[in-house]
Amino acid sequence: MIEARKLEDDGGFSMVELLMLVGMAVVMMAVSIPMLSSSMRSMQLMADARSIATSLTLAKMSATAQMTHCRLSFDLDGSEWRLEKLNKSTGEFELQQADNELSSGMVNSGIVFKGSSSSAPSGFPTDSSTAITFNSRGIPIDGAGIPAPNNVVYLSMHDTDFAVTVSLGGKVQLWKHENDQWAAK
Repeated sequence: MIEARKLEDDGGFSMVELLMLVGMAVVMMAVSIPMLSSSMRSMQLMADARSIATSLTLAKMSATAQMTHCRLSFDLDGSEWRLEKLNKSTGEFELQQADNELSSGMVNSGIVFKGSSSSAPSGFPTDSSTAITFNSRGIPIDGAGIPAPNNVVYLSMHDTDFAVTVSLGGKVQLWKHENDQWAAK
């Protein structure tokens, strides 16, 4: 008789308790989903900037390994970039890999190239480069083959800006605009 009474007391959760639990879960999801979406876009912006930095490093290494000029060309309006290698016999640059796109996996990410920035990392121009070319020694050069100091490409998403820079020595670096100043990442 004591055991039968004990089983009656362990009835589980009431419908009201379950509805309260489901209601709290819905409220938590309603608050966290927009925050998660914003965080994912920020991570995608960082990933795009790192992808460009990696492509620049690849262009530099390809130029030295193949003893020719390689460049990364940027379509600032089309949000694309491509790796090209100089064909010495024709004097023309040829595509080395498929075009890359900013945030190809994120719908409405808002990530774009910027033609210019209101400020720049120390020593770099405020205008984005449309092409960054490396000679066979991995030094960035201009169209005439003269060393080109301090190339930069700017990316933006709403109020967050990144810059990918190439110094005269060929150092590729990633920057983020935080608290009204540029910080190396």
